[in-house]
Amino acid sequence: MSSEPVFARWENTTPPHRKFYEIEVELSLFYPKILVRRWGRIGTRSPRSIQMAVSHPEELTRQMKRISRRRKLHGYRTVKEIRARDIGAFAA
Repeated sequence: MSSEPVFARWENTTPPHRKFYEIEVELSLFYPKILVRRWGRIGTRSPRSIQMAVSHPEELTRQMKRISRRRKLHGYRTVKEIRARDIGAFAA
């Protein structure tokens, strides 16, 4: 199983910000996988989102690393991360 996150959430709570950014990989057995990105102010009911189909594992890894780097550059900190291997451990 991949060690890449299937879900990650970042938050930027430095004043005056209260915003979040999430990525989630919709699990399936085959490619293309769907990478869902959500963002908005913490506490909002309807965050903005966008979905992207990713056809290859390398592209999925590249996109997720790019998003993670960019969030950290913009002052976000990681608050939650779930990896595929962790899901397998729960199922066992």
